[in-house]
Amino acid sequence: MPETKFSTAVLAGVLLSAFCCHAQTVQPAATPSELKYLRFLLMQMGSIDQHPGARTAYERNLVRQFGLNNQEAAVIRAAGQELQGLLQQLRPAARSVVPDATGNLSIADKATLAALTAQREQRVELLANRILNQVRPQTAALLRLPGRILANPGAIRRQ
Repeated sequence: MPETKFSTAVLAGVLLSAFCCHAQTVQPAATPSELKYLRFLLMQMGSIDQHPGARTAYERNLVRQFGLNNQEAAVIRAAGQELQGLLQQLRPAARSVVPDATGNLSIADKATLAALTAQREQRVELLANRILNQVRPQTAALLRLPGRILANPGAIRRQ
């Protein structure tokens, strides 16, 4: 009997690791053209100005468009929520920048906005690459495709 319990426990552990912790190939970092689309995707999922229903509808469209499974949809949703948190933190600092009477920004204000933008872009790149590494390889390839097409529209044959 103790051997049966041990065998059952080992089998359950092997099955659990096969389903939950499957080995995945490391994806190369997103290229600048791929990042353009992935930035759009993340900004849609993380928008602080968008109605939650619109975000849900966008997610449903991603599921249909890219054939996402539940785990992949959850990865993208979580990345959007993480970006949303950062955007909520950055907004007060961005709103504190006010142009002068002539409509110009001071050098300090320009530096503040540049730093906020850099922080956002750094997070977008991190999240985009995280998504690519946490979805199936075939899904990662599909998520890269819109950026590649937008970067080189002449490569698409018109029929």
